[in-house]
Amino acid sequence: MLRRIVVCLVCVALGVRCSMAQSGADGWQDLIEQWAEHYDSESIPDDLVEYLQDLSDNPVNLNDTSSQTLEGLPFLTDFQRKALRAYICQNGQMVSLNELFVINGFDTVTIRLLKDFAKVEPVEWGRPSLGELLRKGRSTVVTGAKTVFPRGRGYQEDIYAGSPYRSYFRYGFKCGDRISLQISGDNDAGEAFGFGGNGYYRQYGYDFYGYYLMLNGFGRVKRLILGKYQLQFGQGATLWSGFAPWMSDATSLRRYGSGIRPASAFCEYGYLRGAAATFALLSDKSRNNLDLTVFYSNVDRDATVSADSSEDGEALFRSIYQSGYHRTDTEQSKKWQLGEQLYGGHLQFGNRNLSVGATAYATLLDNAIVSASFAYNAFAFRGKENLNFGIDATYSYRNLTLFGEAAMSVNDVDFGVEAADWMPFAAVTGVQLHLGSDNVLSAAYRYGSPTYHNLHATVIGQGSSVANERCAIMSFRTTLPYYIHLSTTVGYSRFPTMRYNVYGPSSGVDCRLNIYKEIAPNTMLDVKYRYKQSQRNYGDQMYILESVYRRQIQASISYTPSPSWRFLSRVAYSWSDSEAKGSGRGFLLFQEASWNGSAFSRALTVGARLSLFDVSAYDARIYSYERDLQYEYGVPMLTGRGLRGFLVCRYALMPNMVLALKYAVSFYPDIDAIGSGYEKTIGNKRQEIKLQLRLSF
Repeated sequence: MLRRIVVCLVCVALGVRCSMAQSGADGWQDLIEQWAEHYDSESIPDDLVEYLQDLSDNPVNLNDTSSQTLEGLPFLTDFQRKALRAYICQNGQMVSLNELFVINGFDTVTIRLLKDFAKVEPVEWGRPSLGELLRKGRSTVVTGAKTVFPRGRGYQEDIYAGSPYRSYFRYGFKCGDRISLQISGDNDAGEAFGFGGNGYYRQYGYDFYGYYLMLNGFGRVKRLILGKYQLQFGQGATLWSGFAPWMSDATSLRRYGSGIRPASAFCEYGYLRGAAATFALLSDKSRNNLDLTVFYSNVDRDATVSADSSEDGEALFRSIYQSGYHRTDTEQSKKWQLGEQLYGGHLQFGNRNLSVGATAYATLLDNAIVSASFAYNAFAFRGKENLNFGIDATYSYRNLTLFGEAAMSVNDVDFGVEAADWMPFAAVTGVQLHLGSDNVLSAAYRYGSPTYHNLHATVIGQGSSVANERCAIMSFRTTLPYYIHLSTTVGYSRFPTMRYNVYGPSSGVDCRLNIYKEIAPNTMLDVKYRYKQSQRNYGDQMYILESVYRRQIQASISYTPSPSWRFLSRVAYSWSDSEAKGSGRGFLLFQEASWNGSAFSRALTVGARLSLFDVSAYDARIYSYERDLQYEYGVPMLTGRGLRGFLVCRYALMPNMVLALKYAVSFYPDIDAIGSGYEKTIGNKRQEIKLQLRLSF
C-alpha cells in the first residue's frame, strides 16, 4: 500500500510541471517552519502566530510613511525604510507593490514577504475625531473547538480534570491603528471548565483569559496599553518579552523593538499585566525625538513548589512553570503560585541617523526561587529580587547600519567563589550593509555571562537564554546570475559553563542555505539545506561530551496555474550522526493542493495534503508546516514511519461570517501505541478535528 501511495505522489508531483510559486503565505510559512526547527518545538508561540495573522489580516500601508507602522515589519532594514520614504517623497504615493522592484535596497526576499503583509493605498492626511474613529471601527469574533481521538490515557483513567475538547473565543475591536480592544478566553483539552474553587485557585469559566485596551496617537500619548502587554526594547539583552526574531533566511539580525505591544489573546505565560505608556517629550515635528516609556506589571506566575521551605515557613519555588496546562492535580497546584511585580522605564532619543535608548527596571517576587541543586544549575537565578539596566544604540549612514546593546543585572544572591570570575553582563553588537538592491550583508556578535540574570530578555543566538553564550552570526542575501536568489546564515556559539544535559563547556554550529528561482511562469523551485552541530552528554556518562551532527536538505516546487489553484510538492531528506546513538535517517515526501473558489462558488476554499515519511531516529526528525485555522498554526514534528494527511475547508456562510474545518490523520503501520505519558493512545492511528466560526461586523 505504501509503495502505491509513493508512486501516486510522484506522478502527481511530476504532473503539475514542477511546482513552488510566489503565492500568498509562502514567506511566513517558511518563517514559522524555521522557528520550529530552531527551537525544536511543534508548538508555535501564540504571540508569533497572532502577530503574523494580524499583519496578514491588516496589511501595512507602505504609503503611510509618517506613522510607526513600518517599524512593525521585522524584515525591513533601516536603509530600506529610508529608501522607501525617499522614493515616496520624490515620486508621490505608490500605486502598486511592483514599484518596490525599482527602489534601491529592496531585494527579492523582502519583496516576497511584503506581498503577504503590506498594501498600497492612498493616505488620507488629518486625524479623525474620536467619534469618527468609533463609527469606522470593526469588530471580529472568533470561536472554535478542537479534539483528538482516540482518547489518551489521561481521559480514559480520569486523570485529567476536564473534557477532551479545547474551546476558545476571541473578541477584537479595531479603529484603524488608533484604538484596539481585545477580550478572549481559552480552555485547553483536559482543563476543567467551571466556577468556584478547586482547592488550588479560583476559577470562573475558562481556564485562561486575555484582555487589553490600546490607544495610539492621542496628543503626547504615543501609545497606552491597559491589561496584558509585552515590552520590547533595543536588541533584547535588557528587556524583551514575547516572541523575538531568530536566525532565519529572511529576518534581519538587527532587531526592531516595538516598545509596548499587546500580548496575544492565548499567550498563557511570559506576558505582563498592568499599564504601560509611551509619551512624546519632544514634538514629532522637531528634528530630534525624545520618548519616555513607563510601565508597571503585577501578575501571578505558574511555579513549581519546592519540597523545602525557609526557616520562617515561607514557601520556596524551584522554577517558573511555562507550559500553560492545568489538567491534572499536579499541574493545577502550580497555577498562580508566584506573584511577580515589574516596574521601570525606557528613555529613547532619536534623529534621522542616530537612536539611543536607556532601560532600567526591577523584578520583585513575593517568594524566593531556589533552583534544584544540579551541577548545571550552579549559576541559575535564585532569590526574590533582580535589577536590570542597559543602553542600546543604532547609527545609520547611507547603506550602513551599526547597532548594539549592553546590559547588566544586580541581585543580592551569593553564587560562590566561582561566580567571582564572571561579571553579570550581556552585550549584542552588529553591522548591516546594503551592497546594491539585491545584496545585504549582516553580522552580529553576542556575549552573555553565566551570572547574568534576566527573567524577561531574549537575544539572537542558538541558546534559549541570554546568559552563558558567546555567539557570532553572519548572514548574506544576494541574486546570482540567471535570477537565482540566494540567502545564507552561519552561526557559531560557545557555551562557557554547563547547561542542561551538557555537563561541560561546549560549542555549536548552525548553517542555513536557501536558493530559489522561478523556473517557469508561475512556477518556482526552492531548495534549502541546513547543517547543525551541537554537543551533549555521552549517554549516561555525564561529564563526557559527544558531538551530534544533523543535516537536512529539501526541495519544494510550487505551481499556480490560475488564481484559484495552487500546488505544492516537497521532498526532504535528513541524516544525523552521534557516537552514542549512531546514525539516523529521515525522509519526507508530500503533495499539497489548494483551491480558492471558482466562477461556481467563491465562498469556498479547500486545501489538502498527503505526506509520506520515514524517520529512523529522533535526531533526524523533520518539521513540516501545515495549513491550519486562524490562530491555530503548528508545525508537526515527524518521526517514525507512516502517513499524515489533512483537509482544511473554509466556507463563507455570509459576507461577514466564515465557517472553517480541519481534519488531520496520522497513521503509523509499525506501532500499536502513539505518544507517551497521559497522552498515550492505543492503536496506530490518531485523528484530529478543529472547527472555527468567525464573525465580522
